[in-house]
Amino acid sequence: MKELAAEAVAEARPRDLYFEDPWSWSREQVAAMQRRDYSAIDWDNVIEEIGDVGRRDEKEWASPCENVVSHLLKIQHDSQSPHVRHWRGEVWEWRRQMHAVLVDSPGVKGKLFELLDKAWRRGRGAALDKLVEGTAGGSGSAEKGVRRALELRLPVERPHHVEDIASYDPFDKDAEPSPDVWPAAVARVLNDTLGTDYPVRERGLERGTGFSR
Repeated sequence: MKELAAEAVAEARPRDLYFEDPWSWSREQVAAMQRRDYSAIDWDNVIEEIGDVGRRDEKEWASPCENVVSHLLKIQHDSQSPHVRHWRGEVWEWRRQMHAVLVDSPGVKGKLFELLDKAWRRGRGAALDKLVEGTAGGSGSAEKGVRRALELRLPVERPHHVEDIASYDPFDKDAEPSPDVWPAAVARVLNDTLGTDYPVRERGLERGTGFSR
């Protein structure tokens, strides 16, 4: 009985430490692995932490992607805003963040289209709220009508090619983001509003989807 009780205490300790002092827990787990003491490893929480590494990398790519989507929609549908130039600069910074994640964790590319489509839906929602706020001018009665109109204008499904959102081909290991790459509709707005000369590219078949965007 004493031996069973001791084993129970030993098993409970790393689990408790995981919540009470995560840093010390991590040091103990590393030490246990280094000495190949598998009985001392808190397997459930170690597995959870390893899974979190992958989820963290996915989030670090998807979060700036959502922001890019939101700004692309705002540029296209609020072309007279005084913030267009600022939005363009922020898009460029977020695109570089997205690129850095894939350089450090290229395995994320295996979920890229899934993450991209989720980012589109979330970014669209954020853009919709901002566009309604800017157009309705704080009027509750006007807001409902503006929102209904924008709901019809903003595409629910992603219309842009992955290259036009990321500004490069993420599946080309030698490619890097380019400040000249924009979705065709956004390039037209930037050219008209800011006097730029961005190429207006209509993309064909998108890699991995089997249909044209």
